[in-house]
Amino acid sequence: MANLTKWRLWAVATVLALAWGNAWAMSVAPTNLVDLLSNSVAIFRGSVTVVSDGVDQRGLPYTEVSVNISESLFGNQSGTFTFRQIGLMAPRPTADGTKIMLPAPEGIPRYSVGQDVLLFMSQAASITGLQSTYGLGAGKFVFGGGSVENDLGNEGLFYDVSLDANLVTDNVQRMLDTRSGAVNPDDFMSLVRAAVQQNWVGSCQMWTTSVGKTCFHRIPPGPRPPTKEPTGTVALDGGANP
Repeated sequence: MANLTKWRLWAVATVLALAWGNAWAMSVAPTNLVDLLSNSVAIFRGSVTVVSDGVDQRGLPYTEVSVNISESLFGNQSGTFTFRQIGLMAPRPTADGTKIMLPAPEGIPRYSVGQDVLLFMSQAASITGLQSTYGLGAGKFVFGGGSVENDLGNEGLFYDVSLDANLVTDNVQRMLDTRSGAVNPDDFMSLVRAAVQQNWVGSCQMWTTSVGKTCFHRIPPGPRPPTKEPTGTVALDGGANP
């Protein structure tokens, strides 16, 4: 399953590179909870209210998503948050009718009206304005039926994650032991809230096991300043920062 996930992410990167050239840069490394907390510029929960697609003035196909925020965990988002990510929802002809534009490749998050979601947002691209969840499907969680999971079925979410012993309750340990599959939504939200509010990653109370207790490149308290892509690159979205 892990190899299949990596292949899908590689395929997404390949398709985008073929479609838009070498300027597209994308990280396809496995993404765990430490990565999501370390790299997201906003974390919030809400209900998807509008999903539409189109082609912008540059000819880039996009899907536009609006979320009515019920809880902002990190960042200053409130009310309705709207963002555009790369790719169409469904095939459509080009303006001249001579070709068919394909929908976003598998691996790009899909949204539907009414979804109850928790989103770990990546930095918006400075050139295109495109934005998605960090790690693409890894950073988009959907609640329902007394459970929550991301687009990857939580595969790898808790892998290689360590937490100070004094923070590990029975409920937390059950999640840390989960290699894939849905988890309890209340337990997960409590974990994420505490990790953000108490800055577990930045204070080295939560870390990537294989890396060790390194506190650099972790989210500090309060909003982070926007980052700038290297000259000559176009950020994609989602963990991919096009």
